[in-house]
Amino acid sequence: MNTFKKSALKIAMTSALFSGASFNTIAAEASSADDVERIEITGSRIKRSDLETATPVTVISAESIKEQGFDSVADVLRNTSFNTLGSYREQSGSSFGGAALVNLRGLGTDRTAVLINGRRVPGNAFTGTSAVDINTIPMSAVESIQILTDSASAVYGADAIGGVINIIMKKDFDGTIVEYNSDIPSQDGGDRESFKITTGTSNDTSSVLFSFEYSNKDHIADSDRSYTGLNITSSGIPRDGVDVTGANGGGNSGFNFEFTEAFSVGDCDASFYLPVLDPFGVPGTGCGYIFSDISYNTMDVERFSTFLDARRDLNDDHEVYFESRISKVKTSGRFAPAIGGFAVAGDAPINPVGEAFLLYHRFVAHGPRDDSSNATEMDAVLGFNGSFGNSDIEYDFSVRKYKYNATELGNNYVLQSNIEALVANGGYNYLDPLSQDPDHLAAVAASKATLTRDLSNDTTSILFALNGGTGIELGGGDILWSAGIEYADEEYEDIYDSFREAQNVLGSAGNSAAGERQRSAVFGELYVPVIDGLELNVAVRYDDYDDFGSEVSPSISASYVATDWLKLRASYGQGFKAPNLTDLYAKPQQSFEGLVDTTRCRAQGIADADCPAGQQETYNAGNSELKAETSDSYNLGIILEPVEDLLITADYYSVDLENVVTQLEFKDVFELEQANNLPAGVIINRGASNGGVPGPITRCVVESYPNCGLINPVANLASRTVEGLDLKVQYLFKTEFGDFRPDLQWSHIATYEEEILGVVFDQPGTQGYPANRANFNFLYEFGDVRVNYMYQWIDETDSDTGGKFEAWDTHSINAIYSAMDGLDLAFGVRNLTDEDPAIDTVGGWVQDSAATSRDLYSLDGRVFTLGVKYSF
Repeated sequence: MNTFKKSALKIAMTSALFSGASFNTIAAEASSADDVERIEITGSRIKRSDLETATPVTVISAESIKEQGFDSVADVLRNTSFNTLGSYREQSGSSFGGAALVNLRGLGTDRTAVLINGRRVPGNAFTGTSAVDINTIPMSAVESIQILTDSASAVYGADAIGGVINIIMKKDFDGTIVEYNSDIPSQDGGDRESFKITTGTSNDTSSVLFSFEYSNKDHIADSDRSYTGLNITSSGIPRDGVDVTGANGGGNSGFNFEFTEAFSVGDCDASFYLPVLDPFGVPGTGCGYIFSDISYNTMDVERFSTFLDARRDLNDDHEVYFESRISKVKTSGRFAPAIGGFAVAGDAPINPVGEAFLLYHRFVAHGPRDDSSNATEMDAVLGFNGSFGNSDIEYDFSVRKYKYNATELGNNYVLQSNIEALVANGGYNYLDPLSQDPDHLAAVAASKATLTRDLSNDTTSILFALNGGTGIELGGGDILWSAGIEYADEEYEDIYDSFREAQNVLGSAGNSAAGERQRSAVFGELYVPVIDGLELNVAVRYDDYDDFGSEVSPSISASYVATDWLKLRASYGQGFKAPNLTDLYAKPQQSFEGLVDTTRCRAQGIADADCPAGQQETYNAGNSELKAETSDSYNLGIILEPVEDLLITADYYSVDLENVVTQLEFKDVFELEQANNLPAGVIINRGASNGGVPGPITRCVVESYPNCGLINPVANLASRTVEGLDLKVQYLFKTEFGDFRPDLQWSHIATYEEEILGVVFDQPGTQGYPANRANFNFLYEFGDVRVNYMYQWIDETDSDTGGKFEAWDTHSINAIYSAMDGLDLAFGVRNLTDEDPAIDTVGGWVQDSAATSRDLYSLDGRVFTLGVKYSF
């Protein structure tokens, strides 16, 4: 045996980068290397008696998670440096419900495969993609989280291009753990509490574990934070989208039919309206609305979840097991009252203008738009594993049934056809929307709409895998192998109400999508220990989809122990991503996005920094002709232990994606428009040009889809190259005064290039693409006390408006005191200095840039954390 394998620390180093893990975690993981039982590590289906792999795997134990003060799987994964570009978190009013996603390498939430105990979890119905809602996984049942930061389609199939997250659940547990945790922000909103109980029993032949978890987090209103509330930066009337955030031009603003002139309609009641210049970028003075006094930024999320693991030995060689997750998530959010545009005839009973015009009106009398969702997820696996007779061939056969059902309800929306008729006959008084006139109140009631949405995902899958030895000995040991088959049948539905399907709703958009697919796969893997210290791993997988075709994904990886303090590793693989069902089958969906129309501004000589952001009507849609994305990736790594207990690892990676399915970012749409290079299907409908200046984007008031608005469907539009470096430094320093464990993880994106129709967009350092992200943990342990200090840093980026998202950092501290046998008390402060998220220094918190801030930074501010855990 080579000397590199003798150290527990070195064994850990050969298998993983332990981001945030304590050395206790490393020792615990490493100790299994001496166990006779072979185990499976993420990135390979071959079971072996040590933890060494040739691909970078980060292992974060449940204990390490508690030391850092996190209380959910979502919080852990969002705060790793591998979540480089941030990822979606719960947002009020979003069509994603209460989902929380993760985005490894910034390659996309639907290009990260999520496993539970080594088996793929189906995608979330709210997103309509292969992205998994990690909010539904109970933290109380988690043993560890393994993160493979290398493409792994050859092992796990589609969607593993960006990497793999494998959540290992507890089993073979004796005892009971009761735990309560509370998060108390120093600012208003965002309070959270959770209660967990885990109990289990085991003996020589069987085991049962059950875990229950309840979690509730309150919303954060826009008015709870200074940066999302009303902010006016001018001394006079603010320019819409430039000098004001927390309000926009949609209060009572009128426009001519060419959208070249804007004006205020009525008196612009100062109690909720706000005069603004150039509403939606159209010259003139309009009547805006202060929506931030009403709207929520994040939503209320209440979650109940359970996990059950039951196992029974049938005899010495065979075991039957059953795993089950049930999760129920309730959410509620709030938007300001609906806004909508419609034509007012010149002879309408109420018309202060005296001629026909277009009105963009805020329906304050209808009340705020309140959305709620109720989702139930059931995931059950029944399986058998064991070995065949006296051979070393092991098998695992499992059947999975996954069902996700959700309903969404939206109140106080407005039926466009009804309100237009009521305006035409004078029943609805848009000049005084809070009028108590009986006819007006009747008109409000007659035009209100309650919206519904029904979602489901029903997936049945079968997995059969074998692994064993060949009996062929090389210089480094026995050649090992694995092979298997997999089958899945998936049905997906996302059905919107008939009002929205007919595009007859003001204040909401969306359209139905539905589809089904069957996929099957065969896979194989070979582990070849060529000589002592040099190992190869070869894998290949063939996937066949009934709706777009088949793909072959090969990979090869190698590791070499050069000395007892140096190890090298390398890997290469090809992968693919199947088109998401919603991308294939979604109907056109209307939305109103905050856009910066640089085409029009530049034609007028207006700098990008001064170009106003305004809500524009946009449409996206699916594309049944999509092809699979394909990828080539490689990783080169070095692992050092120059002195005892000092760990240094560095991995350089590169991923090339072709046929990327994407919906262009709006800033890129305008760049391609100016280059006269808009792809087929992408359309910007504009009014007539005036003096060489392109007209504004038209609204679907006079015209109808597809002859109005900005149409931006998904397509295989792009290629993408992402290259970067992950660096890890970890040290253990033992003294008579306690153990000190500093740990640094740094992720650097060197290249993030997207080529769309020959135009290359170099992203690092631009909005939403920080080039660097780092975490530093310093754990001190002495007797019954553990104290962890955490520093997080995200690099600055330029914004699309010419400003910046400034570099952002936070300091957090968490202490755990084992007060008595079985009792742990925890107290901590996250974001000690109460840092706000980084926002666009020029544009402020507007729709176009708010997504960047939400994805990358927490809105909670300073949070005091309390925890009590009792084990018996």
